[in-house]
Amino acid sequence: MSKRIKILGLTIVLVLAAGVLWAAENILIRVHVFRGTRMEDFQELKQIEVLTTSSRPELASLKEKTAGSEGQLTAAVIDALLDIYDLPAIDDLFVHEKWWDGKNLHDKQWDGRIRPQEQLAFKSSSRLEEVVLGKEASYRIKFSPQTLPSRQIAFRLVVSKTIKKPEDAGGDMETIVDRELVLDLGDPVIIAVPVKGQAYFMMVLATTGNPSAKTPEPEKARNIEIVAAPKAVVRVQPSYPEELRQRRIGGEIGLRILIDEKGAVQAIAVVNPTHPYLNYSAVQAIRRWTFEPVLIKGKPVPVMFLYSYNFYPSLYMPTSIPRASFPVRSDSIPQEVLPVILERSGEYCQKLAGAVLDFVCEETIKETRYSLLKNMQWGFLAVGPRLTKTDQGMFYVIPDNAKPSVAMGFFGAMDSKSDLIEDRGRNAPLSVTAVQIMDPKQTRRNNFICDYQIIKKAGAVEERRIILKENGRKNTDRNKILDEERFSALSSLFAPLRVLARDRQPRFDYRIIDEEKVNGKIALVLEALPKSGDEDGIWSARVWIDKQSHQILKDEITGVPVEGYEDVLNDCATLNIKPDFVSTHEYRMEKNGVLFPSRSKIHVAYPGIDPRSAIPKDAINLTYDKYKFFTVETESQVIKK
Repeated sequence: MSKRIKILGLTIVLVLAAGVLWAAENILIRVHVFRGTRMEDFQELKQIEVLTTSSRPELASLKEKTAGSEGQLTAAVIDALLDIYDLPAIDDLFVHEKWWDGKNLHDKQWDGRIRPQEQLAFKSSSRLEEVVLGKEASYRIKFSPQTLPSRQIAFRLVVSKTIKKPEDAGGDMETIVDRELVLDLGDPVIIAVPVKGQAYFMMVLATTGNPSAKTPEPEKARNIEIVAAPKAVVRVQPSYPEELRQRRIGGEIGLRILIDEKGAVQAIAVVNPTHPYLNYSAVQAIRRWTFEPVLIKGKPVPVMFLYSYNFYPSLYMPTSIPRASFPVRSDSIPQEVLPVILERSGEYCQKLAGAVLDFVCEETIKETRYSLLKNMQWGFLAVGPRLTKTDQGMFYVIPDNAKPSVAMGFFGAMDSKSDLIEDRGRNAPLSVTAVQIMDPKQTRRNNFICDYQIIKKAGAVEERRIILKENGRKNTDRNKILDEERFSALSSLFAPLRVLARDRQPRFDYRIIDEEKVNGKIALVLEALPKSGDEDGIWSARVWIDKQSHQILKDEITGVPVEGYEDVLNDCATLNIKPDFVSTHEYRMEKNGVLFPSRSKIHVAYPGIDPRSAIPKDAINLTYDKYKFFTVETESQVIKK
């Protein structure tokens, strides 16, 4: 019996000792408040819900993000909530953080992380209750943590709100949430609260750490000499879309160019823009130029200079450039049938181009859009040779013990918790983590159901999208039109004409690269590469052609449309990158020998440091259903229904 008592006593002592050690740890408690876009009829959230990473699969990845930057975690939370509640957008209101030593709460150094439109005012000396003065409302935050022997934290969170902005915490405030929670370290919990047609979301997270640790400051851009423009010794001609040239859209583009010691272009900024596609085209070409090295005091140095490039509509002569091709998947692909395939598919495109059309269908559009942080800039950074993959909206660099090399990187308005670089000398290891370039607060989801109508007569095409539903809300106004050029620029029905129309075939090189089954039909996969490298926004294409009927079953076009995606072109001109822009269209509905689209998909992403991954910019999915044909006329035959 005495032995059992001793064991029990020792166990109690160990538990108490563990409790003392546990209480002595510094714990960062974070309350991140979000608000869902106001809905006329908020049906998805009826009562307060507590979401955990174990109860909701959509939140499973959040635990991994807690060790990263605030921007990473914020983006992941917003994405998960948009998926769970099908909201068009979520606003990031503020973050409230305190260090807790087991007894008292202490202020956290904000390091500029608090949103610019907000201030912080303290209500009580105990610091258990504070008021965040936001742009549209004031929020009172109150919490009282307690440790549990199981290394959990018992936590009571109270968040209140008023539309007024009191200088203190006086006045009546509406309670948004008053909730008891039990937190596991490093495991975020989200409280979803419906409030008068809106939804508030509080992410609560407790982590251990060192409150005195400071975030390394980003390395500033080096002082660069500004000189007269040196001579270009290697030039690549920018593409000039025929569509723009025929419309006489051109002119002079002013550029600010940064070159390294060898004359290689490191960064370009557009200072005198013209058309967004021409701005982008000039940047894409000139970033591959090489200039004569500039010597200062006998040594080649990085320099910056102004340069202009002029697009002359009357003088432009396209040139052929080498391009990457799709691999041929089988040696048995019969290339000798290529002339027949081109002739027959050209006939099909002629039928489509000359058709008199009058039809309407139901079009469903689902879109997710991301936006760059404001004031994104480039600067010289020293980076190691090893790079890792990107995550959503982030660039990553792995620390390495090898000598760093000079390269370009981002600086400016970024997530301040991201470590750009810690310069320890040319032979020292680097300390580089992630750079946030997408603003998680500007993620937008759009859902539309439209009556989509095309009327085509005498070569003129009239296209209309009448909104039936917008983000889940029915539209009773039959005159409300979805007038978004990024959707009409896709031209799903007529996309094959851009690649295989007879008058365009001389501009492309073609190969048969595969044979696949599409919608139960055997199709030859045709590769099309523009001889100029960029044919009115097409960089490459693949087309699936029915082996028997030579109808076009599917096409995949890589390249940014000349119109409709100015934001993508502007981003890429700013970041000196070429986007990953792929539009895919499938055709199933047949009427009088012409196939009509069944679905389309547009994927837009920006390349990361690692070519194996990319940062999402835009994702659009369109489906077409419930076709009603009024007139389809091809080959002098009219069908009415």
